[in-house]
Amino acid sequence: MTTKSSRRKFVATAISGAVASIVAPKTLAGNLPEQTESAPTIINGNVSAQKAADTGPKRVAPSEFIIFPWGGMPDYPADATWGEIGGDISDVNSMMKDLYNCGFNTSGFTNVKNLKHARNNHLMGMLFSGINITHETTQEEADRTIKTLVESITDPEDRKAVYTIYLKDEPKVAMFPQLNIFSEAVRKQNVLPYINLFPNYASPYELGSKDYIEHLDKYVEICKPPYISYDNYSLYDGGRLDEDRFYSNIELIRNKSLQAGIPFWNIILGNAHFNYAEPSDATLAIQVYSTLAYGGKGIGYFTFYTPQVGNYRLAPIDRFGYRTKTWEMMRNINLQIHSLVSVYGKLKSVNVFHTGTVPRNAQGIDSAKLVESVKGDSLLVGEFTDTAGKPYTMVVNKNIHSSVAFDVQFKQKGRIMIISQFDQGMVNFTGEQRWLAPGCGMLLTVESP
Repeated sequence: MTTKSSRRKFVATAISGAVASIVAPKTLAGNLPEQTESAPTIINGNVSAQKAADTGPKRVAPSEFIIFPWGGMPDYPADATWGEIGGDISDVNSMMKDLYNCGFNTSGFTNVKNLKHARNNHLMGMLFSGINITHETTQEEADRTIKTLVESITDPEDRKAVYTIYLKDEPKVAMFPQLNIFSEAVRKQNVLPYINLFPNYASPYELGSKDYIEHLDKYVEICKPPYISYDNYSLYDGGRLDEDRFYSNIELIRNKSLQAGIPFWNIILGNAHFNYAEPSDATLAIQVYSTLAYGGKGIGYFTFYTPQVGNYRLAPIDRFGYRTKTWEMMRNINLQIHSLVSVYGKLKSVNVFHTGTVPRNAQGIDSAKLVESVKGDSLLVGEFTDTAGKPYTMVVNKNIHSSVAFDVQFKQKGRIMIISQFDQGMVNFTGEQRWLAPGCGMLLTVESP
């Protein structure tokens, strides 16, 4: 879509009045801010929702798997009217608490003064720099700019809450040298720079390169990123997933991620706009579980707050500051991520294949390395090993309208077990456990006899 990049810039400013970014020390990136006791928050008149968030699965740090809302966080709720008219969110602190309760471990793009609210609610932060990357600068000048930004965080505890500093969304190749200069300045502060890349359906003009592969190659070569973040929106009205568009992109990202030895983060649809599909349990699940099957280590949602423009709707927070039905669906899938990462986070991706129709750039079951057979059409299968070489597989139902019964046999013989995404430990893969809901996935392994 030729208007995509300008649309994202407009939405970021429409949400917060400015796009934001953050700084995060790598030495601290694995440590969430210390959790403190707080009074229950009533969610839609129901204390049980708060209890569910507080007593759910162990939360993972963003260094293990980052979960964040893509976009700026308002300095105050929509023109100071949220809360005054009965919305669910009344101030920045309650916004951060709401993110934590929804299963996030990192804030959206925010400014220095709001870092305290992030850490008080067990979140790391993504700091907005306000830097104009298009202006050429020297390394020394960039170093001073970033150092000044970090030193403006006067509270040492707030500094610990910083995870990334936002630099640029969807840059052309011509901007990579400048981005490398600022990325290096951020790294000198022991923080992660945040840059997000185009999807592979961007035009050569938007990319500034002959094709997407060259774009990725130059990005990794010039910017030396610690991870690859990109976005892809391929779900349409009526609940149709364009598999060629979605999976061809993640194939290229995974290949470059493995080649460079760095993780990747996928920015996915969290609202409806234009002719993109309205969120559902299935649309969120297919995007998240496909990312997991391909070995991704991060999910960002575009967006969490509904932009005040056009036909944007059904983000988790609506234009009046109320939670929509998407809020609970997003919490559900986020908590599944938290449940899986203690095992999933230690796995190495070794292969990915599809059953039934194979999308562009992808592979069929004949490429399987660890799986002997799969019963079930329209499945996505990611193959993994742990540090001891034990096989795992993530099986995803690509049908977002119907459940599917399936079976998997590993080449290594033994009892097949499910790593529960519902915080239930190891579960036998038998009977009614062999069903997948629309768009959902299941992580399996095999226990030696």
